[in-house]
Parts: sequence; C-alpha cells; structure tokens
Amino acid sequence: MAIEYARVKAKGQVVIPVDIRRKFHIDEGTRVAFLEDKGRLFIQPVTDAFIDSMKGVLAGRGLPERVEKGRDRDL
Repeated sequence: MAIEYARVKAKGQVVIPVDIRRKFHIDEGTRVAFLEDKGRLFIQPVTDAFIDSMKGVLAGRGLPERVEKGRDRDL
C-alpha cells in the first residue's frame, strides 16, 4: 500500500495527488464519497463501477434517516 500526503486548506479543501487521480480515473467533476470505518477515513471515487458494486448492500434495511430527509438534495 502506497501512502501519499496532502494538507487541508482553510476551506477544508484537499488536493488529491496526481498519481492517485490518474490511477483511479478521478477527473475534474468526479464525485468522491467519504467513508468512515472504525475511526479511519477513506475517499472513494463515485464511478459507475462503484455504484454497481453497492447495489443490494442495503437491501431490506430501509434508508437511514439522514438519507431519507435529504434524498431530494443533490450530493
């Protein structure tokens, strides 16, 4: 696993290193999801492949309240 570093700017902005952007096809306008798991933070590009991989993950669980309230809002 490679480690890259970046600094958080005043408005919370972070520049994703170019090698990572290229490897994961993160271009201008690509959405990213911030995932938290056991105190760790992950950034996931929201691509068609990612969306397809998530289909059925929450089947039968209903939407969490925070998603239900804001689902008409653009991410």
